[in-house]
Amino acid sequence: MGGLAGSFQVAPGEEIEKFYHFICKGDRAYFELMDQLGLRSRLRWVTTDMGLFYDGSLYTLGDPLSLLAFPHLSIADKARFVMSTMRSKFRGASDWKGIENLPAREWLIEQYGEQTYQMLYEPLLESKFREYAPQISAAWMWSRLHRLGNSRTIAQKERIGYLEGGSQAYIDALEKAIRAQGARVRTSAPVERIVVESGRVAGMHYGGELHPYDAVVSTVPIPHTRQLFAGIVGPYFDNLRQLEYIGVTVMLLRLRHRFSKYFWMNVSDKRFDISGIIEYTNLNPCPSLGGDSILYIPQYLPASHPLYSISNEDLFEMYCGCMKAINPRFDRGAVKQYWVHQDRFAQPICSVGFSKHIPSIQTPIDNLLLTDSYQLHPHDRAISLSSDLGRQAAGLVLKKRAAR
Repeated sequence: MGGLAGSFQVAPGEEIEKFYHFICKGDRAYFELMDQLGLRSRLRWVTTDMGLFYDGSLYTLGDPLSLLAFPHLSIADKARFVMSTMRSKFRGASDWKGIENLPAREWLIEQYGEQTYQMLYEPLLESKFREYAPQISAAWMWSRLHRLGNSRTIAQKERIGYLEGGSQAYIDALEKAIRAQGARVRTSAPVERIVVESGRVAGMHYGGELHPYDAVVSTVPIPHTRQLFAGIVGPYFDNLRQLEYIGVTVMLLRLRHRFSKYFWMNVSDKRFDISGIIEYTNLNPCPSLGGDSILYIPQYLPASHPLYSISNEDLFEMYCGCMKAINPRFDRGAVKQYWVHQDRFAQPICSVGFSKHIPSIQTPIDNLLLTDSYQLHPHDRAISLSSDLGRQAAGLVLKKRAAR
């Protein structure tokens, strides 16, 4: 349960998230559900540091003082960086519509200048979206800067949160609350198809038989619905079939000691096919791990990319080389364990003019609803926003039920 927010067991009594997560100050839907589930007391806030590995050296780059000391940008570029970041922070929540038809590259150069773009943003865009990078909308880039900008302190340092017990604590509390309402939760029961009769969903076919339901809400990534919705035609479903996604491969490493002081470290070095390293225990210390450090190294990749199918051992060797270049004191013997998790459809492609392709939660079939991270555009995937989508879908189901 939990999808991309799920966890896995690394040892008896020790669980960590498959994919890293953090909480921002603006995650209101998450906070509301934490209150309902009695979890707010487990929310912790931490002021974190951000690093940048550039031109063979590692720099702190997460606040005005470290920016001032950074030697690879001029004073004019630094001033422009501060002003542009502040504009992104205070831009109205719906103002993204004015820039959604502008490519992110063009907008970033206009805002920050060519030098800053090439040094900081071009490597991130290209490693996140690969061949899709030229298509990405400025609205997506602004939303990412806006969310993190609103989580900065007065001194402009990032202050982000985590839930004690990780995202699994949230998933477990949701499951418990759902069961307490009398609901049945069935796992290991893959749905084979959604059955439509006389223009309405009759139910779902799984376990070799049809199970009738009054309403069906699909929450799986849209590409998976192509089989579930087989035979259902119309413009809405035709649009779903053309939406594009990129996959993700994430290696987790468990180290005997700390690798760096940074929670988020961007890597801007053409020698390495890597966008960054997230040292999660610099945010959430994960006491059950006995002081060990957890690192996530994400790679956004189409399934056709060679790195998507590379062996775990070869991927580990590649990352060890990069980590040694970043921190010469790194010793691969410090790695106690490593794991690799993948998701074929992790990241929707937020292309220029994307809003006209965003599917509504309510499909043309009255009792069939759909939620997907594509509906979060221009915002990036987050547990808070996904939870809010779920609440919207539930509200529609209840409203229809009351009307009947």
